[in-house]
Amino acid sequence: MQELNIFFKKDSDNYLLEAFRVLRSNIHFLEKKNNKIIIFTSTIPNEGKTTISANYAMSEAVIGKKVILVNCDIRRFRPFDGLKIEITHGIESVLLGEKKINEVIIERFEENLDLLPSKHLNGGITELFLGGRIKKLLEDLRKRYDLVVLDTPPLAIATDAAILSEYADGVVYVCGYNMVKKEKMLRAKKYWNELELKYMG
Repeated sequence: MQELNIFFKKDSDNYLLEAFRVLRSNIHFLEKKNNKIIIFTSTIPNEGKTTISANYAMSEAVIGKKVILVNCDIRRFRPFDGLKIEITHGIESVLLGEKKINEVIIERFEENLDLLPSKHLNGGITELFLGGRIKKLLEDLRKRYDLVVLDTPPLAIATDAAILSEYADGVVYVCGYNMVKKEKMLRAKKYWNELELKYMG
């Protein structure tokens, strides 16, 4: 199982952590609103978007921001693993109207960092993300947190990231080194633009 690998710590110092500090600074430079919703996605699975989104979230938490990391990758059997607790309900239960958001959030996974996990669903995920409950949920999270980080499926698997971008303030597109050819990334960019036009008008 894939572990949720958060290695960004306040007192650590190496080239990987410095890369996350640069990412954090770049996103700060682009800020236009006090409260932020940032999407992380990629072209194909296993490019590292979950690790990068988690450590970016942690890099913001260590400077005192109240952050929540949300697993929107409901289609896969690998939700936030390595938590050492059983995940019985998550964001899917909120969107289905089965649970309240306070019942599924894992508070203080790290200092200033909460998690909203997910359980795998076989179908109907696109409809969940197109419904009114996702808008309400994200509006609620925007009010509660300084930063909301959405870990979404790769474009090769689903259009969820493009749908959710309607409610987001920015998108970080993760590209794994030597994993995706330039031509495929350019096609993915074109596909992303087409999806945004479709879902955002």
